[in-house]
Amino acid sequence: MRWLRAPASLPPGMRVYAIGDVHGCADRLRALHAAIAEDLRVHPPREALLVHLGDYIDRGPDSAGAIAAAMGFSACPVVNLMGNHEATLLAALDGDAPSATDWLHYGGREALRSWGLPDWTPRGEWAAGIPAAHQGFLRGLALSHRVGPYLFVHAGVRPGVPLEAQRADDLLRIRGAFLDSEADHGAVIVHGHTPVRERVAEIRANRVNLDTGAVYGGVLTCGVFEEDRIGLLTA
Repeated sequence: MRWLRAPASLPPGMRVYAIGDVHGCADRLRALHAAIAEDLRVHPPREALLVHLGDYIDRGPDSAGAIAAAMGFSACPVVNLMGNHEATLLAALDGDAPSATDWLHYGGREALRSWGLPDWTPRGEWAAGIPAAHQGFLRGLALSHRVGPYLFVHAGVRPGVPLEAQRADDLLRIRGAFLDSEADHGAVIVHGHTPVRERVAEIRANRVNLDTGAVYGGVLTCGVFEEDRIGLLTA
């Protein structure tokens, strides 16, 4: 594992794994899960947690498999965060027609196929074709999770707004105002959502970006946060 200096420190004995945007790359997610399980076996910490940063679905070949993999990991406790793609699908399932159009445009057709549904399946029939367990998983996703000096979210935070007052839409979708900011947000923000052009995790003083473009020819990255360092696992 490649270790880098972290912008913050966790207490001794605490380890957090965080996986960036999966986008239907279920085989890579399963590979990272296997690597995490092996790391826990060989180097067991006092306390461990896995955080999935959202966007399990769309664009890639196996959204259904990615959700199943996220649901099935049991080597340590897991927090599953919501991404903007999951939020858009849920809005579509709840009857919002513009969200349905957006979802299909941004990779939903591939997700439908992974559930065995034709591209042209009417929106009103999507819920019947998506397993109830998968819909339950999607509706149970969290918007953020705090561990010590780190705040794990999908996209980022609005600079200048207290962490407890952040809007869901910013946590799920923000880009420029957050990515360009050098402000102290009150925590180091660990996020995905915007693929790093170099396909290598981006570590800054106020944020860590773990979206390394798995579905765009890059890799799926897991950041391993331990004491004052970050390890990188990729698949």
